[in-house]
Amino acid sequence: MKKLKFNSTLNHKQSDYRPYEVEVEKVITLYGRQFEEMKNHTLNDNPWIDENRDIMYIDDNHTAHCMLFIDNETGDGIIAEAEGCGYARKSQFIPNARALLESNELTAAELRLHDSLKEIADKIAELTHCGEKHFVFEDLMERVDLDVNDIMRDAVTAMLCEREDIKMAENTFIADSCQSDIKVEAVPVQKLTFYCPLHIVREPDETYYDFDEEISDEMEEIPSKYATCCVDEINNFIRDYAEPNEEHRGLMVYYDDNPVVAEKVFSAFPSVKEVNGELVGVFECKAGSLTNSELNELRGYLTGQASDGWGEGLEQREIKTADYGEIYVSFWNSSDNWSMQTEEEMGFEQSEDLSEEMSMAM
Repeated sequence: MKKLKFNSTLNHKQSDYRPYEVEVEKVITLYGRQFEEMKNHTLNDNPWIDENRDIMYIDDNHTAHCMLFIDNETGDGIIAEAEGCGYARKSQFIPNARALLESNELTAAELRLHDSLKEIADKIAELTHCGEKHFVFEDLMERVDLDVNDIMRDAVTAMLCEREDIKMAENTFIADSCQSDIKVEAVPVQKLTFYCPLHIVREPDETYYDFDEEISDEMEEIPSKYATCCVDEINNFIRDYAEPNEEHRGLMVYYDDNPVVAEKVFSAFPSVKEVNGELVGVFECKAGSLTNSELNELRGYLTGQASDGWGEGLEQREIKTADYGEIYVSFWNSSDNWSMQTEEEMGFEQSEDLSEEMSMAM
């Protein structure tokens, strides 16, 4: 038997345990010493708790709606409920929290597969004690009546049903028929657009210098209102700059922080656009209904892509234009005027509703 090992707290002569029913509203993975700091100083103000205090509360049914913090290295966790504060008013150390989370995500079909595999292992052990040494796996699968394809169809269908972006998923497989195995319908999405200022520069134009005048090493800034003529050239470059795996989801293919946001926001594609006579950066998203917290998480992710991720790579590439020669376009700058705002925050009309249902047979 494999021994179970984990970290835990042990209370001396604990009189009883009266647990809450807990619903985890959000999971955050902590890296390096972040988890140790939280574990050793639980009552200190915490930026993650402060930012998400609205989702933590105890409802009328005495269910505690909490956040779960998981140590990336050990997999241990801390469950926290803030009661509207910026620190953990109620908390508990949870050993092997990551394993508990992963086990919760297992479907009935996956558990059935685990039971079948254990049955095969038990059968091999039994036959080994009876003198057998060599085994053909296909024969063993027949003994336990294991249909891997059927289990996988059920598991995938169950996983789809749990997703925020899927309205319906059904296993439609019928043996010896020509129809699809799985039928799926997506939750309707709407167009959500973020805008940010651009910083556009080019090499100094030597034609403006006298022959004996020293040429400046500093880049020459092109005001956004004068760069509107470059919109097509910049957008063509951005499309060519995209990686093949970004074809359907754009920059959301790299997002892996909050599973709910990852499922609700289908895609995010960067481009530039003329707005009120100026060229601005644009991130066009397709998303389901987002809470304020989820909207700000998406905003934070796109801000990171503009400053350190996708945008950092783009700003180092020269873009050839007819009017200004080779230019460099940055979706981010360090000025106080930089922001990432939605259409509504910019005072524009509401985003287009892409309400038609998408369905797919597989």
